[in-house]
Amino acid sequence: MKILFDKFEQLKITTTTVKHKPVFNVVDAHRVFERYPAFGQCKNLFLKDDKKQLWLLVAIFDTQIQLKKLAKKIAAPELRFAKEQQLLKYLGVTPGSVTPFGLINDTDHEIKVILDARLFEHNTLGFHPLTNDATTMITPVDLQTFISSCGNSTQIIDFQLI
Repeated sequence: MKILFDKFEQLKITTTTVKHKPVFNVVDAHRVFERYPAFGQCKNLFLKDDKKQLWLLVAIFDTQIQLKKLAKKIAAPELRFAKEQQLLKYLGVTPGSVTPFGLINDTDHEIKVILDARLFEHNTLGFHPLTNDATTMITPVDLQTFISSCGNSTQIIDFQLI
């Protein structure tokens, strides 16, 4: 985690991190965060397609994702969840800890990132800082800065329109 926070400091990105019991899904996280100030709670899906392209989808927790429609929009045939081994290899995290901050481990920039347009309706967003026993708050603009600094391409999609 130190490398992640060093990267934030290098990029002059201000974050706030809250420690909590481990959470493994959006429902668990929602319960934990009921007592915290409001922020954009997110879900992160690590996906792959038949062309062996890897994708990280970052969305507000209640965004409806239809993988077949998304696959057509981004030209990613047979879009589906990537395997646990790929998650560990490319993002350096385990299931339940998927986070855009894991892009710091994608040194060959193989993952394409899809950002939900609704992320930008929030002042701050919350993501695991590589482990699921904490959440780090970051602004949407700083999230984009971080992703860009990792060398990954991003695409913003309004899921309400697909």
